[in-house]
Amino acid sequence: MKSLVRENDKLPWSSAPGRLHIVTFGCQMNEYDSQRMAQMLMASYCLTPYMDQADLIIVNTCSIREKAEHKLYSLLGRLKRFKCSNPVLKIGVAGCVAQQLGAKLFQRAPQVDFVVGPQGIYRLPMLMERLQGGNDRLHDTGLQGDFQIPYIDALLPRKGDVRAFVTIMQGCDNYCTYCIVPLVRGREISRPVEDILREIGSLVEQGVKDVTLLGQNVNSYGKNLSKCVDFPSLLLEIDRAFPGIRLRFTTSHPKDISDRLIGCFGSLSTLCEHLHLPVQSGSDRILKRMKRRYSRAQYLEKVKKLRNVCPDITITTDLIVGFPGETEEDFRQTMSLLEEVRFDQAFAFKYSERPGTAAVRFQEKVPEEVKSRRLTRLLKLQNQIGLEQYGRLQGSVCKVLIESCSGPKVTGRTRGNHVVNMEGREGLVGRLVNVYIERACHHSLIGTIIH
Repeated sequence: MKSLVRENDKLPWSSAPGRLHIVTFGCQMNEYDSQRMAQMLMASYCLTPYMDQADLIIVNTCSIREKAEHKLYSLLGRLKRFKCSNPVLKIGVAGCVAQQLGAKLFQRAPQVDFVVGPQGIYRLPMLMERLQGGNDRLHDTGLQGDFQIPYIDALLPRKGDVRAFVTIMQGCDNYCTYCIVPLVRGREISRPVEDILREIGSLVEQGVKDVTLLGQNVNSYGKNLSKCVDFPSLLLEIDRAFPGIRLRFTTSHPKDISDRLIGCFGSLSTLCEHLHLPVQSGSDRILKRMKRRYSRAQYLEKVKKLRNVCPDITITTDLIVGFPGETEEDFRQTMSLLEEVRFDQAFAFKYSERPGTAAVRFQEKVPEEVKSRRLTRLLKLQNQIGLEQYGRLQGSVCKVLIESCSGPKVTGRTRGNHVVNMEGREGLVGRLVNVYIERACHHSLIGTIIH
């Protein structure tokens, strides 16, 4: 759970009459959507880090795993008392759970005033006008096939951010059997190149130096655009227009990562040496049940090509443990894949059944205790591998972009997406410094700035 602003944030606007607090659950795309909502409402609401002082609270939700829904209902329960003490308070639920449940949310949480899905957030100002006009219990959860992501010309919710996300597309056409995304975010929709370049330009003007392009499957960018453009072409356009930035992207579906895209890691100076490439399982049998449309051998071949083009590339992944029908042999193959690829990080989760997905109907459910045991074993192995991977940087000097300061410490990031902690001062934020790496931890590095 993340709040859009923190207590000491410097906000670009503060004169609006209302006070807005946004809580975000889930992925980077949800963080981006929360930022969009703040920008659209800036004429009427100023951001506050204090939930109990807000006139409008929006909870932006994720439905990838069941646990996120439990967190939502727990939070909504706590928000009841704020409504008792502040009669003008409006509470809204946005995002994927909102899309999934729609008006049913009003029955479960009657303190909620409005519900908006991922497409509906762009109609939020109009919805708020209707609420202020006396309407209540409003919901906007339609998924339009011809929907276009509008361009929003407004300042960032926070000043001084070094990193920023830019959504280049949303939705997904893959329909993996475990995944609810196509049901709650709809089919793939790509943004025009011009809008993306314009947004990145605005971010750069505001001091952003590290940009991550977002999409459920960025590799399929451009398929619905009238202009003939694909993802490698977009990367080239950005590289030419903004040669001074660090450029990243997520998420990539392995079946769609082309040789041309792999080549970008060797030819584009802005593109950082990091790729998040979700594998989900090391077993061909389970990959087929998941409807991933690639084999273990094909995945390994892509990794080999990436490392041939860019030997220093950092590769991270997602894994699901305990998918229906997963045997000990299937799990053993996933463990062996970890040892063969040697990911720098792996985000692993127990399979969570999501309503409406094909896997709900699958038999051979894996018992919860088996899932937990396998997850523990997997994380133990990956922690060992990750520490060894990070340890390769020990004793080297890295270029680190400083992102934040807390007391006498600063935190930055390498081009390979390694977080580095070191002593420093606030004036270093936004600067690129040379750092001697002294020690590797499981998910970060400890270093000293070289003056």
